[in-house]
Amino acid sequence: MAQEQQGSTAVNTLKMWKLLFDVAALLFALRVLVAIQTDLSLHGDEAQYWTWSWTFDFGYYSKPPLIAWVIGAVTDVCGDSAWCIRAPAALFQAATALVLAGAARVWFDNRIAFWTGIVWLTLPAVSLSSLIMSTDALLLFFWAGCLWAYGSMMRRPSWLAAIALALCFGLGLNAKYAMAYFLICLLVHLVICPQARQQVRSAAVQLVVGFGVGAAAILPNVWWNKVHGWATVGHTADNVHWQGIVLHFKELADFLGAQFGVFGPILFVVLLLAIPRSRRACQALSEPARLLLAFSLPILLIISVQAILSRANANWAATAYPAAVILVTSILLAQSRRRWWLWGSIALHLIVAGALYTAVLMPGPAARALGRDPFAELSGWDQVAAEVSQTMKADDLSVLLMDNRMMIASMAYALRRQPNIIIRAWNHDAKIDHHYEMAWPYKPAVDGRRVLLLTPHGAESIESHFSKVTKLLPIEKTDRVGRTKTLELRVLEDPK
Repeated sequence: MAQEQQGSTAVNTLKMWKLLFDVAALLFALRVLVAIQTDLSLHGDEAQYWTWSWTFDFGYYSKPPLIAWVIGAVTDVCGDSAWCIRAPAALFQAATALVLAGAARVWFDNRIAFWTGIVWLTLPAVSLSSLIMSTDALLLFFWAGCLWAYGSMMRRPSWLAAIALALCFGLGLNAKYAMAYFLICLLVHLVICPQARQQVRSAAVQLVVGFGVGAAAILPNVWWNKVHGWATVGHTADNVHWQGIVLHFKELADFLGAQFGVFGPILFVVLLLAIPRSRRACQALSEPARLLLAFSLPILLIISVQAILSRANANWAATAYPAAVILVTSILLAQSRRRWWLWGSIALHLIVAGALYTAVLMPGPAARALGRDPFAELSGWDQVAAEVSQTMKADDLSVLLMDNRMMIASMAYALRRQPNIIIRAWNHDAKIDHHYEMAWPYKPAVDGRRVLLLTPHGAESIESHFSKVTKLLPIEKTDRVGRTKTLELRVLEDPK
């Protein structure tokens, strides 16, 4: 009888994994197809990561190196089309669903594991993130891997789990420094869970080795930062942007309001209701619930503090949601009357994803319906590049000078078929403010004394540094509802 039950469990587990894999593969294919069919170009940040991938390095100005490595690897396979550059985002998000299901299976049954994966695949933020090549897609996969490895070691210490922890923690740090939040969450877990403090004693060696080896993986990036004046560290500090004890309650409200869209309104309410409101309620929590709360709520609290002291982007708390998905799924499946909220949440998220993908596939009608073009920065650059290229050819110019990071990145991608055009960044002060001021600075002695300037604003501050200025007709970058953005064009000669 026992053998029959084990065999039945194994069959059910296999069916669960096969079905979840099929759904993940289907959504991955759908999202790549949407990326292929849309005519939207890369966002400025995506284009910047693509330019990073031209050279292999252990660091880049604003991020650790993993995203550039991934883009470099995938473009070697399928080229530099926008869909190819974005495809890894959809792949990593699909893989994250499978890893999270594995993490859920450590503490719960096959049903909760399966629906954990489905909920992750349909989250609003995941539907959007699957179409954007960003560091979050990589970070969340490795965060989920650490969660699975850590949970497994809490149940049964093993060197296999320690190896998985080392790989995921190390690669996660090289994806985004926010991976370090995992250590804070682990400490919170040990504080609020007596069982964890007992379990960690038996897994202490594996945990130390896992996190130690993982942390060592970021040392090449630390070395790169030292050589480059701590560029990434400085950029991260600029993002934090603390200016004394000044409370920004609107920023906090904006951040918390955005989380209803990131995680979904129903799921975020369930997560908030899961927070224990008394010491007695906290003591009544199960061991899995304590672990999952420990790996979600501290991050929301940290970013909320950041928001009230300065500002916080909606995605800065993304690492709170892998554990939160497992937690809210287990809560909603615990009672039959709650399950309808889970099904309703998934249905709502699918409707949102359908609307988003329709807008991406038909950005023109979407822009006209909204009265504005939400994808204005992802279109029009090919037309600008064509006009710039024609002007440079007619005036026998080879250096294109710009002073805006997003424009430089977008134009670098739009001009990728024009290897004879050299792109250079103008620095208004002595401070390095972005990657291109560090990597592509304009140097008259090297780049020549005659350049074409393209800028989205007045050019007087740059013109004053040259002896001769020829004003050309501006370029009108047009979005899909006919709104134009004027880009100034100048031929600059003989720098002073």
